Amino acid sequence: MSNQHPNASAADTRRRQYREYVIRRVAQALLVIALVYTLVFFTLFVLPGDPIENKLTSPLNPLPPSAGEALRAYYHFDLSPLEQFTLTVGRLLHGDLGYSLVSGRAVSDLVAQGFSDTIVLAGVAFVMTIVLSLAIALTAVYAPVRAIRSIAASAPIASISAPSFLIGFVLLAVFSFQLGWVSSVRDQGFVSYLLPALTLALAVNGPLTQVLIQGLRKAADEPFVTVLRAKGTSEVRIALGHVLKNGAIPSITMLALVVGELLAGAVVVEAVFTRTGLGFITFESVRDQDTPVILAVVILISSIYVGINLVTDLVYPVLDPRIVRPGHGRSRRSRLARPAVATAAATGTGTAVPDGIPMKASVDA
Repeated sequence: MSNQHPNASAADTRRRQYREYVIRRVAQALLVIALVYTLVFFTLFVLPGDPIENKLTSPLNPLPPSAGEALRAYYHFDLSPLEQFTLTVGRLLHGDLGYSLVSGRAVSDLVAQGFSDTIVLAGVAFVMTIVLSLAIALTAVYAPVRAIRSIAASAPIASISAPSFLIGFVLLAVFSFQLGWVSSVRDQGFVSYLLPALTLALAVNGPLTQVLIQGLRKAADEPFVTVLRAKGTSEVRIALGHVLKNGAIPSITMLALVVGELLAGAVVVEAVFTRTGLGFITFESVRDQDTPVILAVVILISSIYVGINLVTDLVYPVLDPRIVRPGHGRSRRSRLARPAVATAAATGTGTAVPDGIPMKASVDA
């Protein structure tokens, strides 16, 4: 008979299940990136025609003949599509993203130049998005006046309906042209990021706010909230320390979508505010049909999006360990036990209160 403690055996099982979950998610993420790269490559590079010849004969920003010959020798457009793909993947694994068909500069230099500015913009916008979503969701659930709650609950719909370029133009008209608080031309350091970041935050916070409002409303109706009120816990502590902690869990899965929308929205916002970030480089590359730069930007943004999604998937089981358990469903007993465990955790008694028992009994205990 084994002398291993049951808790130790359960912990080993959970670690093994989580390890298998991590391996499965990482493999899926790598597969998605590989499929995106393959699809984009064959879409851009294997289309009929010679992109170098198109650049040589273009009346707008024509490519010098010497640069065209060097690029043609580098990309080997005379090879079969599969051979071109194999050659490009080999260079990619060595960090070689190729050269621009317009300027002849290394694609890695162009992308790095724009990425440093865009990542700061996206970071500021991400913080603003979270702050806005939390403020609107808490107002929609806890505002003392019903009219204010209704207005706050309707805010995500307005956010989803308003396009980012329209929000950007309105902010420019008000804060730059009318009030003169922010320059629309000069670089003012961190201040120059505020309007573009606010534009992105207002444009993408709608879905996150909707999910957060639903999660907070559901958590606010859980039995542990009644128990906490009966114990004399303040409403602020209940809302911020317990309801928000439980109600925000579904919103975590939205963070990867928010990051993807921020990076995609940067293309429009940087064009509106004339910022030379990754979005502006993408806009110019699409306009000039600079396929190597387009491929590099798409792969970079896809990798960031998939990477953040992967981190979200790996963090979520820490908050809800049931995700890594085998099987697609849970037993009825575990589903019924969840509110009881939540009630016990909130009361701090360590004793679960099963469904069907009046809350007065759990308070008296």
